[in-house]
Amino acid sequence: MMDTTPPPDRSSATPPSPRAFLRRAAEALENSPLKDVQRNVRALAHSAAGRLDLVTREEFDALQAMLNASAQRVAQLEAQVAALESHLAASAQRAAEQPPQAPPVRG
Repeated sequence: MMDTTPPPDRSSATPPSPRAFLRRAAEALENSPLKDVQRNVRALAHSAAGRLDLVTREEFDALQAMLNASAQRVAQLEAQVAALESHLAASAQRAAEQPPQAPPVRG
């Protein structure tokens, strides 16, 4: 036995507006278990982040500035050490090139 009732005439019905569709979709999501899952996942992520050893952006920026200043100071000190080593090597070379001097006579 076949159903002989004609399908409803959809041409005369106005389609739902996008706002009405979005409102119904938001209501469906609000009442769905997805909202609970989302809340639980957020709480779990927040709890996991709390156990990590994290710093604030301000602390990170302050440490970064200290690191940059230290790196600059190290570069300056390395340049000073290189200049002193060069000066010492030049002094040693000059001393090696000079003839030995006689010790002073005491009398």
